[in-house]
Amino acid sequence: MIGKKALLAAALLGAVASGASAATATFSYTGAAQTWTVPAGVTQVTLDLRGAQGGGSYPCSGARQEDGGLGGQAQGTLAVTPGQVLNLYVGGQAVDVGNITPAPGGFNGGGDGGQYGAGGGGATDVRLGGTALANRVAVAGGGGGGNTGCPDHGAGGNGGGLSGDPGTNLSGGYTPGGGGTQSAGGVAGSGDGSTAASAGQLGLGGSTPTYHFGGGGGGYYGGGSAYGAGGGGGSSYIAGLSGGSTTPGVQSGNGSIVITYADAVAAPVAVPTMGAGMLMLLAAALAAVGAGHSARQRRRRG
Repeated sequence: MIGKKALLAAALLGAVASGASAATATFSYTGAAQTWTVPAGVTQVTLDLRGAQGGGSYPCSGARQEDGGLGGQAQGTLAVTPGQVLNLYVGGQAVDVGNITPAPGGFNGGGDGGQYGAGGGGATDVRLGGTALANRVAVAGGGGGGNTGCPDHGAGGNGGGLSGDPGTNLSGGYTPGGGGTQSAGGVAGSGDGSTAASAGQLGLGGSTPTYHFGGGGGGYYGGGSAYGAGGGGGSSYIAGLSGGSTTPGVQSGNGSIVITYADAVAAPVAVPTMGAGMLMLLAAALAAVGAGHSARQRRRRG
């Protein structure tokens, strides 16, 4: 009897539901803005942003001598509502340069460099409620551009951290570009006597597209450019996130964005139930089994 009752109960179940599971959306560099729409039932997402590396540089002859700074990382949780559109900007790495002018910075705020000085890497950010810089809720800073000469040179500073790292000067005599902060762009480094270096700005690395300048990395605030030394890294930003954290200098190459969220509980899945006729037959069969059981019990007592 127990087995048949269990069978009947299973047959009468009208629906089953599946549980929630983690899902991930990954976005790589494309050179243009991208979007992601929050799925139904999702009220928060975890973000992992990586800024892009600055460009490396080549001396008058020989192999690449100075690398661009590495991109920074920003992580945390963002509160969202279903149907919201997140505007995504994945930073691009600046190209390695030698005897070319200008040396363009990477997509999304990397500052330009010049001959023997590379551009800065682009920042990676997420914007909510619009596409302006004021709509950014999280930013991972880009690295500054490397700078190589004969002999003056220096590597680009890493992207932030809440502050970007300054560039370096390995030959002495010139000041590298400063790193961006939470309230201002990185300070300009040395100029060449006739052309001044450029400080970073909100969302932009310092840009000086002429001989021997390294560009600043993009960021919440960008890094400064410099002559004869590396450009500064851009700062990261997590004020729009809960449980946020930053790590400087983790990303080589282009930037990236990874969005992790919990799928909503799946809608009930219909399971066919028995029709009225089948239920009547099943009820009659169970009644017959019950009657037979009662008769056996009476015989045992008699």
